[in-house]
Amino acid sequence: MKIFREYEINGIETPPPYSRVLKILASPWTIGTKNLWLAVSKVNVGGRSNAHSHEKEEEIFYIVSGRGKVIVGDEECKIDAGSCIYIPKNTVHQLINTGDETLKVLAICSPPFSDEEFRATHKIEKEK
Repeated sequence: MKIFREYEINGIETPPPYSRVLKILASPWTIGTKNLWLAVSKVNVGGRSNAHSHEKEEEIFYIVSGRGKVIVGDEECKIDAGSCIYIPKNTVHQLINTGDETLKVLAICSPPFSDEEFRATHKIEKEK
């Protein structure tokens, strides 16, 4: 059994204009997962993720807290705590915080990213 806690994991900050902090909870390079990748994304008020897609990975977002909108392909939808969004592979997607508090999102991918692919796709700059 492996137990990990979000507050014990260092965050990875993406550079402006897409500032957010990502905490990778489970991946092949952190705890040795074979088929899953799990992270928490925290998007500050007024912030957004970079629009991107994943060549091989399906992704699910679960909104833990906050409000915003998500763009998946040609669709745009308002999101809030409890929303769950499925993103097929090869589909451009983006999170935008339109609320007045941090937008906290649990992201799950399968198959998992490699560390290099994750950093390139999400425009990773430095650890925080």
